[in-house]
Amino acid sequence: MTKRRSKTIKDRIGNAIEIINYAIKYEVSAREASIKCGFSDTYFKNIKAMVYQKFNEGELEINLYTKFHEAYQEYVQMRKNTSQSNQNAETKRNQPSEPNKPKDIPKGGGRESFKQKSDNEAEYEWVGGSNYPSDHVRTLDQMLAACDVDNDEWKVKDFLINKWDVTSWKRDFPETIQNWQVKARLERDLKFVKERIAGEVFQQMTKNYIPPTLHMDWDREIESDDEKNLLEISIFDLHIGKLAWGGETFENYDVKIARKRFLGSIEKLLKGANGFNFNRILFPVGNDFFNSDTMENTTTKGTPQDEDLRWQKTFDVGVRLLVDAINLLKQTGVPVDVVVIPGNHDFERSYYMGKYLEAWFSKDTSISINNGASPRKYYRYGNLLLGLTHGSEEKEASLPLLMATDIESKPMWSETKFHEWHLGHIHRKRTVQYDINKSRLLNEDLGVTVRYLSSLTGTEEWHHKRGFVGSTKAADGFLWNYEFGLVAHLNTNLILD
Repeated sequence: MTKRRSKTIKDRIGNAIEIINYAIKYEVSAREASIKCGFSDTYFKNIKAMVYQKFNEGELEINLYTKFHEAYQEYVQMRKNTSQSNQNAETKRNQPSEPNKPKDIPKGGGRESFKQKSDNEAEYEWVGGSNYPSDHVRTLDQMLAACDVDNDEWKVKDFLINKWDVTSWKRDFPETIQNWQVKARLERDLKFVKERIAGEVFQQMTKNYIPPTLHMDWDREIESDDEKNLLEISIFDLHIGKLAWGGETFENYDVKIARKRFLGSIEKLLKGANGFNFNRILFPVGNDFFNSDTMENTTTKGTPQDEDLRWQKTFDVGVRLLVDAINLLKQTGVPVDVVVIPGNHDFERSYYMGKYLEAWFSKDTSISINNGASPRKYYRYGNLLLGLTHGSEEKEASLPLLMATDIESKPMWSETKFHEWHLGHIHRKRTVQYDINKSRLLNEDLGVTVRYLSSLTGTEEWHHKRGFVGSTKAADGFLWNYEFGLVAHLNTNLILD
């Protein structure tokens, strides 16, 4: 018999039926009949797999499928009849499903029974079921659960799901297994981690906290009702956590030195204010209080920093220092208003620090904490409207107009006589007076004063290498009268050994 080949599905099915007829006639296997008919020994097997696959995917005309299937069933019956003597032979099963229902076939292994009702209608029933175990992973959620991922701490950055089918022939029936691959890349939710660390620091601190004692004789009498003054203590840009080596910058700086300078300056400013009557204290905090903002010891925008401690320890030392400072101010016997101002080094960490202070002093009616989300804060005391911001974002010349038009400050603008901004960032004193109407330098009583305050921070390698040295390290305090505005500017300079 001459070997024939064709690329059309119809002709290939015709070849397969011819092989079937030969196998039935001479009661031989389809493999042997393929060879006898001039084809390879796997020709019929491949055509059979193609027919059922195409039919299952809806790509084969039902009349072609029916012609092949009926011929094949005769072959199956012949093989069954010729093997009756083998008591262990298993009954051959019919298959597969109609083309317009492959989506209904259950995932995994199993077989189908098929019954042709007409050219356009057929019935199928799934016999058997999935070969997957009950905990087989096919979805992202299943994978996260199987790996016991903490969904609060970890977030999915991206993921990939693949599926492929593997078909094997068993007892002349195809069995298809669906294989799945689920991959995901995870990243820590830094907000959750930082909040958890803040909670752990809080719990640990409550176990052993002892408030500090003011190292001075506080002999100031509470002011009389006819005089109202506000004491403002503004220590900006401490940069706690910064590390500087004297051998490189001619000045050592670390968290211990920062703590000593901070608390020492508060006591000196309080000593300087001891001769004044005041009934309230304003204590702005933040303003690059921390030197870095991330777990990688970088600023908020990613600039690497030389750090003294691990970030968790720096946060611990920092919040403890602020709690100590507020408790020192409390010993004056007057209410303390704390205002949180984020900096360009610690924008996010300042917020967590503010939440920490809110929790710590939540039951103390003498302490108020303003930790609002806006980077600019406003504080009114009588005729004074004070603006507080770090100074790294807004343009200096726009600050007077901002004070007059910001939603928060606008109602207070016309009700106050003295308007002043206090900023940090540049680590040195600088004062500018603006006329709100002409946007030019003019007399202070006609406009807005923009005042840059001093810093106590050390000089690290970056500033030293670029020559940013020589500024006096100091802390500032101000006495504001409820009616007449600025009464005194207190200053404490740091003399380095």
